[in-house]
Amino acid sequence: MNEIGIIASVIAAIAAIITLIFTIRNSKGNVIKRIERKQREIRELDNQFVRTYGLNANMRMHYPTQEKKDKLEAEINELRKKI
Repeated sequence: MNEIGIIASVIAAIAAIITLIFTIRNSKGNVIKRIERKQREIRELDNQFVRTYGLNANMRMHYPTQEKKDKLEAEINELRKKI
């Protein structure tokens, strides 16, 4: 009987830790930080593209770069829905 109590308390502790992690991850402050991080990635991607191809280059012509940017923007939109 004592083993059952130990197992139940371990399971409860693990569930509490998982709940805490999800609570922190989905908090408003954390979501805002994740949005800012992704916006910074987009700016760095734009800067790198401009340094490589020049100001007048069209990013839409470079599919991999545009695809990364579109993916980051979609993730930002999903994060904004959580706020």
